[in-house]
Amino acid sequence: MEKLATKRNIFLLGIVSIFIVLASYFVIQNSNKEDEKLFDIFLADLYNEENTNIDEKLYYLSSLDKPNVSFFSDLKLTSIENLDRYDKIDKDILLLKKALYDLDEDMIKTLSLDNNFTFNEIAKIYLFNLNINNYELSDSDKDNLNNFFIKAIDRLSNEKN
Repeated sequence: MEKLATKRNIFLLGIVSIFIVLASYFVIQNSNKEDEKLFDIFLADLYNEENTNIDEKLYYLSSLDKPNVSFFSDLKLTSIENLDRYDKIDKDILLLKKALYDLDEDMIKTLSLDNNFTFNEIAKIYLFNLNINNYELSDSDKDNLNNFFIKAIDRLSNEKN
């Protein structure tokens, strides 16, 4: 009986193994290409004057299960439908943009009062800029002011009174 582990057989087995590894790598890489190409088209459209079917592209990109692609389209659409996909910072960015884009005073007020919201001080500034009458801080909050803009609003409020 002939030996199965000859140099020639080991060499052929090595070449076939390398070929299989390379083929599987290219298959995996090409499976993600369509989403990336669409995202590249979307980014290119942001800088071009002709935006054909931009809404369709945005909705398609926001429906993808890959948060790193869908986040930017959700941001552009100011959509908060898919918040459960994202990390906390991305959720907070989407919520802030939605509130500011819609100028929803109630939502801005809620976000400004939420200490777990990353951008609560920014929300406070926008709330006060919408209407200075929204400015109400407790004495303990006034003692802990460390934001230049909120200090300026506090000074303006004191001058009005």
